[in-house]
Amino acid sequence: MNQLIAISAIGNDRTGLVYDLTRVIVECGGNILESRMTALGNEFATLMLVSGDIVEYYFEVSDNDMLNHYKSTRSQKNIFKVPTLEELEKRAEQRNSDIKDRMEDAILQSQKLQKQIENMNKKLIEKEEIGWQEKQQLQQMIDKQEQLQQEIKDIQKENKEKSLQEQQYNETDPAILEKQQKLEEMFNQILPDEVKLMFEELKKLLEQVDKEKVQDMLEKMKMSNEDIEKQLDRDLEMFRQLEFEQKLQEAIDKLNKLAEDQKNISKETENTPKEKLEQIEKKQDELNDQFDKLRKDLDDLKKKNEELADPNKLENTDPLEQSIEQEMDDSKQQLENRNAKNASESQKSASGKMKELGNKLQNMQQEMEQENNAEDIETLRQILENLVDISFGQEELMNRLNTIGVNNPKYIQAIQDQKNLKDDLQMVEDSLIQLSKRQAAIQPFVMREISAINNNMGETIEALNNRTVPTAKSKQQYIMTSVNDLALMLAESMKEMESNMPMSGSGKSKSQCNNPKSGGGKSGKMKSLRQLQEQLNKQLGEMKNSMEKTGNKPGQQGNRKLSEQLARMAAQQEALRKQLQEAGEEMQKQGSGVDKNIKQMMQQMEQTETDLVNKRITRETMLRQQDIVTRLLESEKAEQQREQDQKRESNEGIDKQNINPAAFFEYNKIKQRESEMIRTVPPSLKPFYKKKANEYFLTFE
Repeated sequence: MNQLIAISAIGNDRTGLVYDLTRVIVECGGNILESRMTALGNEFATLMLVSGDIVEYYFEVSDNDMLNHYKSTRSQKNIFKVPTLEELEKRAEQRNSDIKDRMEDAILQSQKLQKQIENMNKKLIEKEEIGWQEKQQLQQMIDKQEQLQQEIKDIQKENKEKSLQEQQYNETDPAILEKQQKLEEMFNQILPDEVKLMFEELKKLLEQVDKEKVQDMLEKMKMSNEDIEKQLDRDLEMFRQLEFEQKLQEAIDKLNKLAEDQKNISKETENTPKEKLEQIEKKQDELNDQFDKLRKDLDDLKKKNEELADPNKLENTDPLEQSIEQEMDDSKQQLENRNAKNASESQKSASGKMKELGNKLQNMQQEMEQENNAEDIETLRQILENLVDISFGQEELMNRLNTIGVNNPKYIQAIQDQKNLKDDLQMVEDSLIQLSKRQAAIQPFVMREISAINNNMGETIEALNNRTVPTAKSKQQYIMTSVNDLALMLAESMKEMESNMPMSGSGKSKSQCNNPKSGGGKSGKMKSLRQLQEQLNKQLGEMKNSMEKTGNKPGQQGNRKLSEQLARMAAQQEALRKQLQEAGEEMQKQGSGVDKNIKQMMQQMEQTETDLVNKRITRETMLRQQDIVTRLLESEKAEQQREQDQKRESNEGIDKQNINPAAFFEYNKIKQRESEMIRTVPPSLKPFYKKKANEYFLTFE
């Protein structure tokens, strides 16, 4: 599409005449349009340009000298070319690579700066006062810190520009767009305002030459850099995951478009005379080239998945890809032989397999997000339980310190218990860091809060070792308050994650823990499926109520969105059915037999899929869905019972009443006395018989 634009500009000529320069003329295909524009960028925005369009434009300036017929002058023509989709993808790929490299460099800079701060702190301990050399080294560290901050700002800016460029010419998936916005917010929170103020204070302290204050500020500076490093590491991992999800969505969209184009060419081939099949052959060549590029994209997708700290579970699609490629090659061969019928059949088969591959990738995408989100919620729930235990443990320890003195032997045990709480908190922190790399719902200030708790933990243990109990109790109060605040923050995050469960797109969320309580591993499979099924049932119920209130039906004109939602729900139900089938097959491999409920649930789910595909939600559908949840609950209980270890089964204690306790105790004393008497004078026996005698004596105990 070529368009010619004339943009007028504002100014005066030498004769004093004021130009009438608010007029913009757009010539497009011979039509002249007038608009009130003042910027070339705004004018381009009104043209609805798409990838590959070329625009020619020039500037025209006219005066208002009506008597001399409006003298004007025109600039030379310029060309603006909208990049093609392929060019946009290459640019995005390059920018993504640059951003990842810069983030990795920033992490290394932060690590080096932490080591320098640590060395400087050790050096200042040995010095009575700060000398000129130390001042210079401190100034160098401040300069490096400022460079790190500037690098982070540049990364933020580059990421924002990349997102805007992608949205300018491409229609971004709403779920991906939402994740991009969250990631931008996370980038913006890497450097909070208090960090910037801290370095300003450090500069002032260098002028005052206060050693103790400088040491305290350096310690805060080190903690701040540790937080920056953790946040950069987290953002880098989420950036990689977002890049993977975006590439996966692009591959799905390309497959669907290719399948539709191949289907259209199949119909065209069927109705085209032999002498005109050459044109169809060229179109088929283009589609073959596009599919070859798509296969390379899928290979690149697998590589990006392997770069993740916790790779997604991707199925092997190579056999299906090869089958599609074979069908497309066959259609090309048939076109060369001018066999329209066979070529059309091969094209139709290739189109169907492309659709199958697209659906397979889409189901894979939904399964990953739904299953992993459920696992992450369970992991977060376990973290919350651990935080509550730590809070109660800290409170109990505070109360204990009120009753024991520093010379009490139990005081040493109190110090050990405080260290145990610190170890427990470290485990919580590690789990939370891993979870935060997969879930954007975990806010950055949560990670800073747990760092503050760790700092108070260290100061508490130091105070306990120095026998300064009041200071220790004060720090313990800070710990307990912060742990409770952290639990509230995480509870809000869990609510957000649960509210996003039905929606596609909540970031990477594969649990790394195989603890049954955290939802990981095999033990939480049925529980996870039940929760997902309940979420789907809730959606169906809301949609049914909405349809009854408004009187809308999916088949009516204008209800395309409703039909799309039903189709999406059908895909979700299909994904749950496949997961249930995998669970049944896994049970069979383990030799525990197949749960009878599984077959019935799969049949019920298949009936629901049929209802949703046919765009109907009836009362029978909702009753069937509720029955599925009930059966899943039964299977969940059965699964828990199978996993119980019989060797560790607890038995209730039985109280035994003695008829004559005094006589019983006297009998035991006599028995023990006689046994000891025999042991003191052992008979001279051979080793074999001596061993037998000792075994006999053990029966008296």
